[in-house]
Amino acid sequence: MKQSNFAARTCFPPLLLSFLFLLIITRTMSQEKKPAIFKTTENYPAELRQLHQNVLKSILTESRRTESVSGYALELKPDGSWADIDYANQERGGWLPAAHLSRILSMAKAYHTPGSEFYQKKEFSGKIHLAMNFWLKNDFICPNWWYPEIGVPQILNPVMILMETELSPDQKEKGVKILDRSKIGMTGQNKVWQSGNVLLKSLFLRDTETIKKAAESIRSELVVSLKEGVQPDWSYYQHGPQLQWGNYGLAYVSDMIHWISVLRGTPYRFNDEKVTILRNYMLEGQQWITWKNRYDISGCGRQVFPRAQESKASSLSRNFTRMEQVDPEFADAYRKANQYETLSGNRHFWRCDIQIHRNPKYYFSVKMSSERTIGAETVNSENVRGYYMGDGAAFIYQTAKEYEDIFPFWDWTKIPGVTALQVADSISTLGAATRIRNQSGFVGGVSDGENGIAVMQYNRRGLMANKAWFLFSDKIVCLGNGITSSSGLPVTTSVNQSFLNGDVIMKTKSGERNAGNANKITDPVWILHDKVGYYFPEGGILNLIANPVQGSWKRTTLRLPDDRMTASLFITWFDHGTNPADKTYSYILVPNATRKDLISMEKKPPFRISDHPDRQEVVSSDGKMGGIVFYQAGKSDLFGGVEADKPCLVMLKKQKAGLQLSVADPTQKLKEIKIGMTGSGKAEQVIQLPQGGEAGKSVTINL
Repeated sequence: MKQSNFAARTCFPPLLLSFLFLLIITRTMSQEKKPAIFKTTENYPAELRQLHQNVLKSILTESRRTESVSGYALELKPDGSWADIDYANQERGGWLPAAHLSRILSMAKAYHTPGSEFYQKKEFSGKIHLAMNFWLKNDFICPNWWYPEIGVPQILNPVMILMETELSPDQKEKGVKILDRSKIGMTGQNKVWQSGNVLLKSLFLRDTETIKKAAESIRSELVVSLKEGVQPDWSYYQHGPQLQWGNYGLAYVSDMIHWISVLRGTPYRFNDEKVTILRNYMLEGQQWITWKNRYDISGCGRQVFPRAQESKASSLSRNFTRMEQVDPEFADAYRKANQYETLSGNRHFWRCDIQIHRNPKYYFSVKMSSERTIGAETVNSENVRGYYMGDGAAFIYQTAKEYEDIFPFWDWTKIPGVTALQVADSISTLGAATRIRNQSGFVGGVSDGENGIAVMQYNRRGLMANKAWFLFSDKIVCLGNGITSSSGLPVTTSVNQSFLNGDVIMKTKSGERNAGNANKITDPVWILHDKVGYYFPEGGILNLIANPVQGSWKRTTLRLPDDRMTASLFITWFDHGTNPADKTYSYILVPNATRKDLISMEKKPPFRISDHPDRQEVVSSDGKMGGIVFYQAGKSDLFGGVEADKPCLVMLKKQKAGLQLSVADPTQKLKEIKIGMTGSGKAEQVIQLPQGGEAGKSVTINL
């Protein structure tokens, strides 16, 4: 006989069922009452009611600080303004008048939140309207288009939705006029912001047709593209072919999670394929750029602000947690993504010219630029000294404190890893940093998932160099040759520039000693500082400073204070002289190094290194791992003989079953490469290379 009652269907004993029912009722009664504003949904057409409920829930569950709200109400002036806001401010970034709207939104949330001391208090509502009328009357405009078209409507929209039933016809008319500045259009995250603004305004107006168009516009940006937005390697472009993980790309993550949640259960929802793209972008892209809850500097873009590395990493972490609810089938992967030690390996992102190498003990990245990609930008007086940030910037992290908020103190002509012209402290003499590229197409990397090689043939303002990084297991070999310039300026290659943390021990041919404060070192053997070793297989002329330096945040972002601060830095660099011709450098970074490790490297070097004008080669001392940068077609003696018929990157690893060969084309123009392995007796390998959006991606085969 078919059972139809609930207890039978669920196999619950009657006594247990009664207990569960009582528990549900008790919990329901103990919960806060539902905000009265949710009743306003009854005033919406049936097809918009779920969307309205979702929007209200989203607005009211966003973080709010009621202690600040109390102060806002008390300090509001009779004309509806706040004395501490500079309404005449014309900054293009960090526009101060926007704080007025943010305060109104916080007050509106408190007004509609049960349990708040301001819940449904008419006197408090009057304060909200007073502040709102002040803005609507003055309609403040920032000179940066982003605020009137995106930033202001982003805050005003939820205010109008929350206060809808209390708004006068005049308030509605003036408010909608301001909201009308957002139009569906543009690209990337700007398009998502604009479309979201249009959607909320259209909800307020009950305009179902425009809601449909705006929702489709948002969904259309959750796509893998060769234009601005998510790229085939799971990096993110905005403002042209420029890596924007931590700026627009991080806002993109947050917004897409928001809209997937808000549109869920409505006719405008995202399908599963869209959620899969967001999952891959977060786990295969964004996850790689954080370390110990700090965002890699190279992922921050132009936003080198106070606490930027920490706040961006925290934002990503919160979004991984949010994804556990949005994409529950992969909840475990998102939980692991919040544990830095669970992700190890090597990844080259060929669309944006950055390679990342990480394991539980250290993190290393090198960010480059090419004729295809933009290395850095200066916009809204932000990152005003970032001219070299995409020119081989190489950062090594162990504690994640090495460079945290170091920007006010940096010598910006000595970014770690960069070969650069040395100019006055204000590098504006080199020209605006805005979207200038390295004028070379031979930039890229090869990776087998565990190890990698990155290369940048550098050509900027008459300075030429061949730069390569061999990221093999627990060490990084850094090579440069052909360093040439006729600019009349000194040229250096920075090895590192981090906070000073403890003693600096160095060894030269004259012996070992404490480095002290400042040194010009001839023929260095190794340096040890903050558990990072620097081994110099070919010596050279090295400069080292371990001194206090002064700086201010205004040096990096013009709207920030010029308060003078002091910090002690460790800076070491190669001096190639003025107008160098065919100069070279070589050094090995040794993470988690000890004095004993470096002494051992003296006795038994871990690599055999060959640095030729036409190629750079590194092979491990046991002969199991090696790589070659072919700047032109040629032949190497590694592994008994490796020949390439075109410029390319080749990486080889000995395995039990033979050799593993990884190949990549830094120019992203070739269709195939012929690799001859003469030493192994194997026939010539014709390797078909990825095309389209995957051009530059590595190909790995077993021989």
